Amino acid sequence: MTGRHRKRPGLHVRIPQQPAPRLVGMTDARTRIEHLIDASAMEHRHSGRYLALCGARVLAASLTDPGRDRCAECAR
Repeated sequence: MTGRHRKRPGLHVRIPQQPAPRLVGMTDARTRIEHLIDASAMEHRHSGRYLALCGARVLAASLTDPGRDRCAECAR
C-alpha cells in the first residue's frame, strides 16, 4: 500500500487559539504619561520597571495617579 493513505476519523490535531494580549495602562512616575504594557509579560514586576509597547521603560507610579497624558506610540 505504498503511496495510499486514508484519513482516519478523529485524528485531527487542533491548534489552540492564542489569547489576545491583555494590555494594562500604567503611568510612568518620571513623566506622568500613561503607557500600555502587556500584562502577560510583566517579568520585571519585582523591580517596578516595565517595558511598554512603544519600547519605553516605565517606572510604575502610584495606581491612584491619573497621569497627565497618554502615550501616542502605545495607542497605535
